[in-house]
Amino acid sequence: MSRLLRSAAAASAVGLCLAVSAGPALADDPPADVPDLRLSVWFDRAGYFGWEDITVHARVTNAGTAAVQQVAVTSTGNLTDHTWRPSGIPLDPGQSVEVAAQGRITTTEDHLHLVVTVGGLDGEPDANPADNTVLASVPVSFPRGSYRGTVYGDRDGDDALDPGEALAGVPVEVTGGYPEEVVRAATTDATGRFAFTDLPGGGYSIRFGTPEWHFEQPAVVVDGVDDPDVLVRGLPVVDWSALAVTSEFTAPSYRVDDVARMRVTLTNNGPAQMAGVTATCSASADGEVERGELGTGVLLPARTTKSVELSARITRDSAAQGHLRVRCSLGAPPYGNGDVTTTATARVPGGVAPKVVGRVTKVGFQPQSGPPSGEPLVGAKVWLRDQVTGRVFARAVTEADGRFTFLDVPAGLHDFGVVGPWRFVYSGPELVARDGENGPVPYQHLYFVVPGPDQPDPDPPSGGDPAPPREHPEEPPLAATGAGTTWLTFTGLLALTAGTALLHLSRRRTRH
Repeated sequence: MSRLLRSAAAASAVGLCLAVSAGPALADDPPADVPDLRLSVWFDRAGYFGWEDITVHARVTNAGTAAVQQVAVTSTGNLTDHTWRPSGIPLDPGQSVEVAAQGRITTTEDHLHLVVTVGGLDGEPDANPADNTVLASVPVSFPRGSYRGTVYGDRDGDDALDPGEALAGVPVEVTGGYPEEVVRAATTDATGRFAFTDLPGGGYSIRFGTPEWHFEQPAVVVDGVDDPDVLVRGLPVVDWSALAVTSEFTAPSYRVDDVARMRVTLTNNGPAQMAGVTATCSASADGEVERGELGTGVLLPARTTKSVELSARITRDSAAQGHLRVRCSLGAPPYGNGDVTTTATARVPGGVAPKVVGRVTKVGFQPQSGPPSGEPLVGAKVWLRDQVTGRVFARAVTEADGRFTFLDVPAGLHDFGVVGPWRFVYSGPELVARDGENGPVPYQHLYFVVPGPDQPDPDPPSGGDPAPPREHPEEPPLAATGAGTTWLTFTGLLALTAGTALLHLSRRRTRH
């Protein structure tokens, strides 16, 4: 028995040794999957000026066997605060992604130096962290140069320097340069010339110290290679209140693809000539406004009148809106030297809005951004009025949520009114009905009111006489408006007759 026990014990010991000796074979098992990020960095140019934005690119490749949940690229060096975008992108094995950052050099060194590093955003492992960092640099120069120019007064508005138009003795000031901004001053010589030399490179602005002229203010860059030598045009500063402007379309209505022609009449009531008068125009629908002479510049002698024709093609968008309205601002140039506005409107009939839905809100609070807030205006009578005939043709009463609904409204621009002690804020007294359904989205016929003067009901009391149509619309009437002007009698009668005929025609088509 003891021999058997000793034999069994020996056999067990041998088995144990065999089991233990099998352990080293585990070292031959494949390692766990891990990412292996590799990084390359380059700049989009071979060199930069010190005042320029520098763009640096990086390509990250995952050469490992596991995905990275979020790739993050960071960098340090003499570059202004910057962020690599896009960031936090997942990257599977074998995939690559490109990211970029932008900034300016923060020193006056002749090179930008960056240390760029890539890794997992959450500290994920990497098979070879040694290739996760790259040193990158690019040459940066800080040249010096000059800024020269000639100043003239364009008295005849021909946009050219003519004999005798050079302006002497005009104070000139330039501001700019990088990395430190400088301010330099000079005065034009007898030929209208100015010169600034030994300027630090960079962008520069310019100002002229004479109140009699309005000057263009070119933005230039001094780089020591192709330094600016500019011709600066000045236009006379005049009393723009002396300029009266009216406008009208030459026809009361148009169709799609018609060329609508708009006549703008300018009257200089003052004692001084107006040179280089131009216009900036916008249309209520898509499409371009051809400005004619008001695009190149009009010379308007004292106490004279001149008419200029503008044009715009009627687009499908105009037809959908049922009208074309063109608004122009005039000056030499507009906004900078004068801002006289004029507006004209023409119909593009044919469209119908089966339903027009909107809301009226009593304003309670106006935030710094976004629409005002308040409560619905409930139970108020609202109406639409034809801008040509002055006839109220649609009526409704606001519901519990301030909503109103009009049915079968001709596409076009109409006056919108609310009966009662209210006045509009943040919205005008007009409504554009588009061809087709006009629901809350996307047209947003939203109106906001606050307490104000009582607005009478345009309809007569029961058994009373009809309320007369308005004599002076709030907005200039169809096809003829202007700055401080009224309808010409003949134009008004013509538009009234044409508008009435179009309305009857529209009714017949609707019935059929």
